[in-house]
Amino acid sequence: MSARKQVVLSALTVAILSACAATASRQVRVDQAEGGLPNCRTFAWHATPGDVESLTDQRVRTAVMSRLKAKGYQEVADKPDCRVAYHLSTRELPKAKPGVGVGVGGGSGGLGGGIGVSLPIGRKSGFTGTFVVDVIDNTKNAQVWSGSLDAELAAAEVTEGEAADLASEVLSAYPNPK
Repeated sequence: MSARKQVVLSALTVAILSACAATASRQVRVDQAEGGLPNCRTFAWHATPGDVESLTDQRVRTAVMSRLKAKGYQEVADKPDCRVAYHLSTRELPKAKPGVGVGVGGGSGGLGGGIGVSLPIGRKSGFTGTFVVDVIDNTKNAQVWSGSLDAELAAAEVTEGEAADLASEVLSAYPNPK
């Protein structure tokens, strides 16, 4: 095999492997009150009157409460130490399209040209979104902790598996009870 073919084959292999490489790990962003977290042992959902509970709401609420219970917290209906709210914003990813480029150039008495093709290898279609979990101190009626995460989703409505993954990942940054 000629040296030129080896260079082209090597470059193509690197491009394909780069496109197929695992995406960078997602990182949870955390913000909390300067005074520290209250001693929250019990939780309830922050009521939003008039809202219809969607399938996503049901899935996320179940996943968040399951994760909090697994960490050692308790869900109560009356007089919780803290309330939990979430927000999920999604947007559709633009469709990936292949591209073609043509170039002509010259210099030193020669003329050359080239054609380039870009293929959207490894680019996913679907939705991207930001998932936020907020903890509200019930006594002060003030937000005391917030964790957020950017994620790729299959659709605008999250599945049970996606809800469980998002809740688990964000709440991994929330401290265990004292």
